[in-house]
Amino acid sequence: MVQTLRVGLLATFFALLSIGLPFAYAQTIESPPIADKASLVHFVRNCVDARIAEFIVHYSNGFVGANDDILYSCNLPHIYSKIIAQSGRTTKILYKLTFYPGMRIADAYRSNDTRNLNPEECQVLRIAQAVIHQAKGMSPLRAELFFHDTLCKNITYYTKTANKGMPRHATAIGALIDRRANCQGYCDAFYMLCTMYGLNVSMQSGKTGTQRHVWNIIELNGKWYAVDVTWDDSDATQRKGISFVSHKYFNAPKEILRTTHNWDNIDETESIEPYLDKNYFYLTDEADDLTFGHYFNSVQDAIRFVSKSLIRNKRSIRVMAYRNDKRFDDIKLVNVIIDSNLKRARAGISYYNIYQRHGNYAFYSVEVKMDR
Repeated sequence: MVQTLRVGLLATFFALLSIGLPFAYAQTIESPPIADKASLVHFVRNCVDARIAEFIVHYSNGFVGANDDILYSCNLPHIYSKIIAQSGRTTKILYKLTFYPGMRIADAYRSNDTRNLNPEECQVLRIAQAVIHQAKGMSPLRAELFFHDTLCKNITYYTKTANKGMPRHATAIGALIDRRANCQGYCDAFYMLCTMYGLNVSMQSGKTGTQRHVWNIIELNGKWYAVDVTWDDSDATQRKGISFVSHKYFNAPKEILRTTHNWDNIDETESIEPYLDKNYFYLTDEADDLTFGHYFNSVQDAIRFVSKSLIRNKRSIRVMAYRNDKRFDDIKLVNVIIDSNLKRARAGISYYNIYQRHGNYAFYSVEVKMDR
């Protein structure tokens, strides 16, 4: 009876917070007895959604969650834990969560109450408001793309291990003030901008290879997709001032994401769409020659499209093609064909072409060299 009452009170508390009560960063609550990871994940996510920064987990039946279990389930950057009681197969641990500055800023913006923001957070808020203003009137998809590309073009990837706490580059502060960030900083900034614009966006923790990684997920028309701004920011491919913004991970389904990203199903924030559909960058109904990419069922068709686009003086071209002929994995061969097409059209155009491959798909990102 006592446990049922405690669960009921918690459910009521979370429900009240979800309908518009102020965020409860200073609240501290205790969980009902938790004996498995699934229950732990559910409780922690409710706390995060309600912005509860401190809570006590009442572990039972010998089960005790690891700090990584908390971090992977809540997608936050830092956690403090301390055992406050232990008896037999029962353990109580106090947890203190550190919320991203971008989350705090977005919350303050939505509630129109910035009193609890520090000076740097207020500075980031002003920068974010300027970006949001530029996106005014855009469709959700185009606004999302604008935020994605703005971050890619203005941030340099940077990572360095911190001795303690949360480093600046792991936050929207590092991303928008210092203009350098790791994956957490990119995610925090993207979350902030999209949330302020009214889009439903969250984060997902997992791994790329053996390294911990975090990326965003976004809801469009009732479906969830992955957005990895970090991996789309191709700093490594910058050539003579040209920064290639990739879009492989813009509203990517599992079909694309699982080729490089891994996560446990129990830690999945939302169920990501399994296959390519019309919300993917290269398949959207909003496609045009200047904004979104294009998909082709064969590499040959994609190469012809790139050639014709260059002849029509397009400066930036993004295409995706089904890899029906593996010979075209050789980017030198692709460029020879494009050069031949340009020569026949008597179009003296110099360009950069970056090739990327994911499973059954080929991606070509073309930028025209500008005269100096």
